[in-house]
Order: sequence, then C-alpha cells, then structure tokens
Amino acid sequence: MEDEQHSPAPGEGTVTIEGIGRVCLRLIPTEEELIRADRARRARGFFLALVEPLVVRPPYAHADWASLPEEELRKTALLIAAENDLLSYFRPKGEKPFYNAFRNAWRMKRASHNEAVFQRALSIWKEHLESAISAAAKAYGQAVEKERNMLAPLARAGFVLAPGALSAFAGVSRDDGLSEEVIGGRLEALWTEERLAELVDLWFDLEPFRRRERFIRDAFSAYLRGEYALAIYGLFPQPEGVMWDFLSRTNPAEPEIEELIRTQKRTFVTVEALLRKILARLIGEEDLLFYRFVKFIDFADDSSLNRHAVGHGASIAFGTKRNALRLILFLDFTHAVLEELLK
Repeated sequence: MEDEQHSPAPGEGTVTIEGIGRVCLRLIPTEEELIRADRARRARGFFLALVEPLVVRPPYAHADWASLPEEELRKTALLIAAENDLLSYFRPKGEKPFYNAFRNAWRMKRASHNEAVFQRALSIWKEHLESAISAAAKAYGQAVEKERNMLAPLARAGFVLAPGALSAFAGVSRDDGLSEEVIGGRLEALWTEERLAELVDLWFDLEPFRRRERFIRDAFSAYLRGEYALAIYGLFPQPEGVMWDFLSRTNPAEPEIEELIRTQKRTFVTVEALLRKILARLIGEEDLLFYRFVKFIDFADDSSLNRHAVGHGASIAFGTKRNALRLILFLDFTHAVLEELLK
C-alpha cells in the first residue's frame, strides 16, 4: 500500500505496468498538451506524446515507454479515456492496436463539443435577428398580399421583387401561365433605362447603400452602356455587402460566431444564412437559382446566372441584359428589406 506521501492527488490515478511498476499519472491533459500531442504523424506517437507530460512518477523515460507492448499501454489508455469521458467514443477493435481508436476518440469528442458550442452560438445569433426579420416579413407580406401568388413563379424564374416592383409587374401581367420567358420579357419591357435610373436613385437613403454608391452607380452605368457582364460583376456582391453592414453593426452575437467559424475552420457564412432566412420567410424560397452552389463539372454555361460559377470564372455566357436586370431588381428587394430591418 502506497504511503500517504505518494498517494495520488485529486485528478491523478495509478496503473501498474509490467517493466515499469506502479505509475502515477495526471489524468486530464491541458488543451496545450493535446495540441502538442496531435502534431505527431502517427497515432502511437500521439499516445506517447500525450502520456509524457501526464506521468507524475516515476519520471517518464521515452525509451522505456516506447518499448512496452501494446497490451500494457492499453491500461493507461483506458484509465485516461475513463477520466475524460471518452469511453463512448473509444472503441478499439478486438486485439488490434488501440492507438488509432484512442486518437479518434479525442477527435470525436472535440468535434461533438465544437458542434454543441457552435449550435448554441448560432441559436443566440438567430435570436438577435428574429424580431427584425419577423417585422420585415410582416411588412412585406402586407405589402404584397394581393400579388402573393406571383412570388413563387417569379422566384423560379430568378426574379425577387420589392413590393413596388411586384405591384408594377402585376399591373402588366395576366394570369396566362407565367413562364420564365414570359416573366423575363415583361420585366425587360417594364423596366426601361429611365425607370431603372429612378429606382436606383432611391437606394442611397440607407447608409449601407451610401457606402457602396460608387460601385453601384458604376455597375448601373455599365448596364446602361450594354456592358451587362461588367454590370453583373459589380452588382453580384452588393446584396451580401449591405447585409453584412447590417449584421456587423446590429447583431452583438456576430463577433463570437465569426470567431468560432475561424477557429473551428467552418464554411458557414453568416450573411448567406441571413439572406436565405430572409428569402424563406418573405417569399417562401431560400434557394434562388443564381445563389445555388454548383459543381463546375455539372454546370452548363448556357447563359444561366450563377454566383459561384461567375465568381470563379467557370461561366462566361452570363452577360445578358436579363441577368443584369435580375440583380438590379434583387438589390432593390434587398433595399426594401433592409429598410424594414433597420427600423
């Protein structure tokens, strides 16, 4: 029986290992120790690198530990796994070496913890937006109540309209089967250059639009010159840009979730999530054709508009008047929504 001087301290444990004797270990590694151990290329190296700073007595000797058979080291692995709540993840297969299972158990626990932390932060982020989005959805719904049946066919054709633009479209449309070609043709006829210029002039009452006024006006000038591809390049980032201004200035949870995205190496983009949420709540369609992710190998460059394909150069046939009009009207929709969000 160990004397009191050598009894394990809180957080420590003992294991008897043939060839070394009774070993006392600190059972819970620090975050720094885990990061350092994870630099090991092989799973066995990870295990030994993790154990080294945990050994309290006798002093760790790498040559002694590295020469031990797998079944002796497994005792230590089980002791550490139990103390760190890893047993639900640590499932070594039969007589096979446990090293990969041990390292994977740490990774699965970390992934589970990270996911829980991220989902909590995301829930808080959404809560801060809920009242503003609900108010915007209510205002939009009331404004488009008479034309609501047109929202879905317009969205399928790649057009999302502010209440004023939707009312103008309804005034020149009949219930004669709103195909994509019919919708596009009527909108092009309706929105003359003069009328569009008047529309664009109304946007700069909001600060996020004023900050981008030079870019927006340059893009619209390209539209007026018939340089539709150039107009599209200039217009595509603007809806996300103005919404990013809103997020970064009004949502107190934005810094935390951005930090989690960075440290957890996530692909989640908050402004894209906000736009999808707005589209789903206001028009019932969150996956617009021109915002949809596509694999380049599957993309048919047939003059259809897709942000991912345009931004990465996979599309070169997108520069049409109709596509540029889609983005102008979508930016007008964004302005109408932002006006409500900022109230």
